[in-house]
Amino acid sequence: MDFAGQIARVLSELDLREGRVFTIRGGWGFGKSSLKNLVAEKLDADENGADWLDFNPWQWGDSDAIARALFGQIADKLGSRYSADAAASAEALRRYGTILSGAAEPLKEAGARTQFWSMVLTNASVIAIASGIGFDLPTVARVAAAFAALSAVVSIVGRVLTYLGRDRTAEPLDKVRRELEKSLRKLDRPLVIFVDDIDRLEPEQIRLLVRQVKANANLPNLVFVLLFQPSIVERALDPIADGAGRAFLEKVIQTNFDLPAVPTSVVHGIFGEELSALAGAYATEDNGFQQTRWGNVFVGCIQPRLRNMRDARRLISSIAVHLPLHAARNTFEVNVIDFLALETLRVFEPDLHERLFGERDLLLQSSHFRGDGRRDADRAAIERFLETVRDERRDWTKDMLKELFPTLEWAFGGTNYGEDWYLKWLAAKRVCSSRYFPRYFELQTALGELSESGFVDFLAATVDEHKLSVAIADIEANGLLASLVARLDESVERLPVENASLLLPAMYGMGEKLVDTREAGPFSSPWLSAWRATSWFLKRIPSEIRGKLAIEALARSEALSVGAVLIHLSDPADREEGKEDRSEPTLDIQTVEAMKVEWLRQVRIRAGEPGRLIADSDLVSLLYRWRDYAGSMNEPQAWVEDAIRTDEAFVKVMTRLMSRGASQSLGDRVATPHYTFDRKIIEDFIGIDRAKTRCAEIDPAAFSQDKITLQTLQRQLGKWLEPAET
Repeated sequence: MDFAGQIARVLSELDLREGRVFTIRGGWGFGKSSLKNLVAEKLDADENGADWLDFNPWQWGDSDAIARALFGQIADKLGSRYSADAAASAEALRRYGTILSGAAEPLKEAGARTQFWSMVLTNASVIAIASGIGFDLPTVARVAAAFAALSAVVSIVGRVLTYLGRDRTAEPLDKVRRELEKSLRKLDRPLVIFVDDIDRLEPEQIRLLVRQVKANANLPNLVFVLLFQPSIVERALDPIADGAGRAFLEKVIQTNFDLPAVPTSVVHGIFGEELSALAGAYATEDNGFQQTRWGNVFVGCIQPRLRNMRDARRLISSIAVHLPLHAARNTFEVNVIDFLALETLRVFEPDLHERLFGERDLLLQSSHFRGDGRRDADRAAIERFLETVRDERRDWTKDMLKELFPTLEWAFGGTNYGEDWYLKWLAAKRVCSSRYFPRYFELQTALGELSESGFVDFLAATVDEHKLSVAIADIEANGLLASLVARLDESVERLPVENASLLLPAMYGMGEKLVDTREAGPFSSPWLSAWRATSWFLKRIPSEIRGKLAIEALARSEALSVGAVLIHLSDPADREEGKEDRSEPTLDIQTVEAMKVEWLRQVRIRAGEPGRLIADSDLVSLLYRWRDYAGSMNEPQAWVEDAIRTDEAFVKVMTRLMSRGASQSLGDRVATPHYTFDRKIIEDFIGIDRAKTRCAEIDPAAFSQDKITLQTLQRQLGKWLEPAET
């Protein structure tokens, strides 16, 4: 039979002519409450088992309240039984508890105080009458009558409180106790009172509770089972036992149930089972789960902190609370291993965990690079950061930080990781990547970012053209297209190659919509992410079908800007002379030439549709690509000449050719916009003199909305022509 079952059998089968006091002893976190719950389950499962009551003194505040609550709850439990004997026992216990715990004293004191105030009010009425000589006697009489009435009411209230606070029938305690014992012996089964969390009480409260238990330990059919850590209770009893708290406790308790030591291997096993039930659905490769890494984190960083069942329960509870905040169906918004490691820090090193978010730059080393002279300062900062942790846990904390932030390993004498690792951490949704770092602490996807579940839904939609189109439209409507292409760029290995015939044209199309974001930055912009993701995805497509799909995607998407970049990356004619290019071309030369043909076909169609080409945000680049692929300036120049026939059209084209920027000097609070024209562009497609003539023929008043365009053009034409006119 199991240990809990054995205790339940002992509690139920005792011949309780007198009560008993047992203990379940063990240190904090060793499972005393868990064992108590198991014993209670065994008692409930046995039809002939003892009844039981769970009393927690910790929630009752002062000592008197604890004593009153103890007897009150026992009486309530007995009164809930449907028998005359139980009801009689409950009533007897209430009377006994009232006398023993001194519950009537507050009422007696209140009654005495009301008698005092009655006397004060009576005297006040007499004084009012005496002082009324020489004044309006009717008024004085009314005041005196009011005082007298209040005196009478207060006196009556005092008598009522005194009556309620009296010792019922003035019965002595020993007589009430005998009646109580007689009633309790008639019960058909004993009542077990579990008194838990005694070791959380203040020493004075512990002493009072033990005294109450000691005084009533021999009441029939009552079994007290006390749960505590022995050392704490013994120290609390030392002042009333001449330093012999343990001996005092031995006189109160008949039998100890010492909690069996739970091997840490069992604790770890139970934790693992509960964790699997809770988070097992998220232990997938898509959620960053890798068996080897999990083994390293679990054995090296989590298990050492699980010393007993309390530790295991605390961590499981924290995981249960925070896990749903990152979960959506079977998708986890962050790396599941990093999440579990951070929850371990949250529970066992809360001060350190609280500081993590504020130390982002230090942990990610995001603004540092080798040779910047900051390594010594960073190493010192990391050591200061670790001062949050006690010395005996410092090594464990270092191991945990190295698992979570490999960017810090160099500071502990470990590996220096290069930039090529960043994309791997990003694809795995690691906390050491700048994109995912905030999500672990803000517990939500940042505004403007596509959630992991949203990205998974997008990938699932690539099997069907209609579903894919709807998914992209929804993402774009929510303003998340830039975030999507960034995810494609970072997670290209997750893109399904088997769906390339549908996904590739969609990627061309998304990139084309983001051309005008290129000014966001030369090294990082949605446009850059879009065409780079497309190029990398092409490389993953088998070479035998890659070229065909690349050409078909261009034909279906009409994405001239994306197509031009892909051609450029693989076109030998675009390689700078004398400069070695070590990158392997994505497309073969036959595909490049075929894409040029398709590109020219589409640009000519677009040029023939009024207003379509001129509205393209990438107009200048397209004009030069047109020149390159056609082999001469003739076609793009002819199109521009035709496009600027009217003044209105000329101004419109000039607006499209004008560059916009901004500058900010030291001390400025806002940036100053500036506008320029590139002389070569004007020379190549219009001519300086031709532009000067056309500009002079235009009435600026007729184009007030384009005032900046005309003023900028006139100013720059003047500068360009000035040397020739001198």
